[in-house]
Amino acid sequence: MNYIKHLNGFFEKSGDDKNLSAYHISLYMSLFQLWNLNRFKNPFPVDREELMQLSRIGSKNTYARCMKELHQWGYIDYSPSGNFHTGRKVSCTRFDTRTGTRYETRTGIRSGTVLKNTNNTNGDKQGTPKIFENGRGKKVNRKSPHYVETDKDYSEPL
Repeated sequence: MNYIKHLNGFFEKSGDDKNLSAYHISLYMSLFQLWNLNRFKNPFPVDREELMQLSRIGSKNTYARCMKELHQWGYIDYSPSGNFHTGRKVSCTRFDTRTGTRYETRTGIRSGTVLKNTNNTNGDKQGTPKIFENGRGKKVNRKSPHYVETDKDYSEPL
């Protein structure tokens, strides 16, 4: 199991899936963390209270709906247990085994879209320095009826 490839595969799939909400993603990330703690063995036991706390879901109905929908959409294999004493079992779908993924973790080479560096290369944090007349970051509009001259000569009569 390749942790990075799996997460890249999940984010690629979830980016295209308009059905997913923040609850689904949070719940899946919590399930992924538990799967990791269980050394990626499928299926692994889950506890509803623990998952709700990890994923910050406060409603049992929201939790049940998200688990059911993650199962229906192919992110997990989930079979709810009718027995209180036996834990529920979840299997996570592997996203690291796809062929033709866009990112190769061994070489760090990405194929497909060319990414353009939009970072500031001038070395200054604000980008190109701008010269402003009032020193506050805005250009002075002298034609505005609200413009007030700041460097007045108070010796002149009104």
